[in-house]
Amino acid sequence: MIDYTKELNDQLDELNLLLEEADNRLKKAWNIEEGKLRVCSSHGCPQYHFRAKGQEQEKYIPTYEKDKIKALVQREYDISIKNELEVSSKKLQKFLKSYDFNAINAVYDKLHQGRKIMVNPIIPSQDMRIEEWYHNNPGGKNSYEKDIAYVTKRGEIVRSKSEKILADAFCDSGIPYQYEPCYELKADHYNSEQNNDSRLERRIYPDFVLYNVKKDKTIYWEHLGLVEEEGYANKNFKKLMDYEKNGLIIGDNLIITMESKDMPLDVRIVNRKIDEFLR
Repeated sequence: MIDYTKELNDQLDELNLLLEEADNRLKKAWNIEEGKLRVCSSHGCPQYHFRAKGQEQEKYIPTYEKDKIKALVQREYDISIKNELEVSSKKLQKFLKSYDFNAINAVYDKLHQGRKIMVNPIIPSQDMRIEEWYHNNPGGKNSYEKDIAYVTKRGEIVRSKSEKILADAFCDSGIPYQYEPCYELKADHYNSEQNNDSRLERRIYPDFVLYNVKKDKTIYWEHLGLVEEEGYANKNFKKLMDYEKNGLIIGDNLIITMESKDMPLDVRIVNRKIDEFLR
């Protein structure tokens, strides 16, 4: 079960910003005459009639007074949208004040250990999900020899200083991750001898696979460390195209970091991407 509290708080912030904008618009319209605008149609064309506040009779507004009509219609819209935004904001604030996503998981988490071992929870606990994710996403699958070894805080041996920086950043942030998992790229391949469609599979080894616990989402992370080298860049651009064909989309479930000799890995960007995609 996914916790959408952050998204709901973000939406509340957006509602309040829109409410502020609607309020500012109405403040700027202070000099527009108050009253009720009526709109009807005549021969397929809109006609506008206005009854000023305190008046019993309404007056027809000719089309050449377009600016007046536009100002009256805009103000009525701004009043209506402000009212609706206020209602929506209050409803969402009330919901968020009473809603505690963690209370659902707490039903199991608060059980005595003797009860936990006897219970099959309707919603797996966070620890259960993380444990299952690690089981389904084993790391260390790339058997290609490492020329230079760097040791991460978690004790893994990685191939570059930048990979160590990334792994340590994941570790410090409490993000479940595995180094060099196996990923099978699948592409349509026609086998003329068998005269039927088959699947051609190619195993590759992304730098990292990570788990967004809150969203229950698996994300891959590739670091391109030699982007200034044409051969290296072409090879990895083709790999990224293969990823897209297999459902790994950059900015969704695939994150990319890059560096060159002149532009080393920027840890600030790494941390921003961790905050954006993995928290």
